[in-house]
Amino acid sequence: MRKEEFPVLQLEHVTFRYYENAKRNILDDVSLSILAGGITVLMGSSGCGKSTLAAVSCGLLPENGGYLEQGEILLYGKNLAEMNQSRRAAYVTMMFQNPDLQFCMDTLRKEMQFCLENICVPSSEMDSRIEKAVRELGVEELLDKKLHSLSGGEKQKAALCCLYVMESKCMILDEPFANIDEEGTRELIQLLTKMKKLRNQTIIVIDHRMKHWLDIVDEMILLGEGGKVLARGITRENIEECYPLFQKEGVFYPGVCQRTTPVRNMEMAACHLDQVSILVEAGRGRWKRKDRRRQLLHQVNVRFPKGAMTAILGPSGCGKTTLFLAMLRQISYEGNIQFGEKAWTKKEQFQHMGIVFQNPANQFITQNVRQEVESSIMQWNPGIKDEECACLADRMMEEYGLLRFHRYSPYMLSQGQQRRLAVLSVLAGKQNILLLDEPTYGQDYRSTTAIMEQLTEKIQKDGLTVIFTTHDEELAHAWADKIYRVQEQKLQEEMI
Repeated sequence: MRKEEFPVLQLEHVTFRYYENAKRNILDDVSLSILAGGITVLMGSSGCGKSTLAAVSCGLLPENGGYLEQGEILLYGKNLAEMNQSRRAAYVTMMFQNPDLQFCMDTLRKEMQFCLENICVPSSEMDSRIEKAVRELGVEELLDKKLHSLSGGEKQKAALCCLYVMESKCMILDEPFANIDEEGTRELIQLLTKMKKLRNQTIIVIDHRMKHWLDIVDEMILLGEGGKVLARGITRENIEECYPLFQKEGVFYPGVCQRTTPVRNMEMAACHLDQVSILVEAGRGRWKRKDRRRQLLHQVNVRFPKGAMTAILGPSGCGKTTLFLAMLRQISYEGNIQFGEKAWTKKEQFQHMGIVFQNPANQFITQNVRQEVESSIMQWNPGIKDEECACLADRMMEEYGLLRFHRYSPYMLSQGQQRRLAVLSVLAGKQNILLLDEPTYGQDYRSTTAIMEQLTEKIQKDGLTVIFTTHDEELAHAWADKIYRVQEQKLQEEMI
């Protein structure tokens, strides 16, 4: 039971759009009230407006873009539009999908000081407030580490500390488990539970997957098109009643991911790793001392089958992404990496191999979604007519649920939509091997299925080889032909 039974956040008939003359409202006449003192999880299909709703509720929008056509937002009964930034922070703070976009300083201590400066806390109080916050949360060891050197889970903890030290009454977390492993997820859940217990803070979470929250959530709310409430009051006790609605909206439901792919012939190898070892050099990544190097992978011997899908599992920081960089010859390694029957030059390598990075925003090259897709189509189909290219781009964007966002900048999309765009752009090419780093994180069930089905179709039709990393065990076992897990600096094959 919640200790407080009054609304912390109220949206009353809110309509918001990013473009003044846009045909579609991102939030369309949304009315929503969330009670104080509990953990509330907002779910919904990709693109339904969850992240926009969070940003509007914090005052980040329309202050930094877009148009609030109508409606009113109240924080603890006070009009959000009448509050300045410092006053808003006393009531609500927000953690973004990508914590790297949230940090302004180079250490957690300096970042927390910066946060306190922004809400006008006297400098004489800062140190004691910071020390108290990290002690209560048990993360003292992060205080003076360089933020860029932290693992994904540690960065999420650091971002939570910054919110916690500001002592706002409500926190909004947008996909807090992005790019972190199961252990990191459990640690964050424990941290959030501790924060709620210590201060009875209200925690509002946006997430596509409910399984992590079932034991601690007070209420789950399912949002539909335009951010409208389809169902609320969802808990572990009554969730089965909502299964048809979850299925209709294409939202993940625990236990529905089952193996769907046929067994393929995997006799031929697209890539061999022979005695491959990878060391993190001094000054790189998490190990900054000049006299230290750390070995991530040691004498790895594996084969990735041609015309099949291989998944690589393993905890954050174990070397999955680094292995991809080695395969692309972006970092040095010991041993031999062989593709097919002959060695490729660097130019041939990029003609034959594509990649989607963990942060897809790092690879966009154009100004809007349509240009991003069309540029990839034209690159791999020289001489294609403009009309044919446009029709092909429309069909591909429609399949990935991105056609209605064709005028948007890629950087205005949610992280889940950005990943879909990055996968789509790569699939428009004619590479033989695709490396996908967490390609389905931030996707709803419908979008995840669309991505994996498209990859499967390319495998069956064109003999494509797909190698992807993931923290999602169910996804790997449902779609992969072969699974490796990084353990003790090796890639160990797992039974499917």
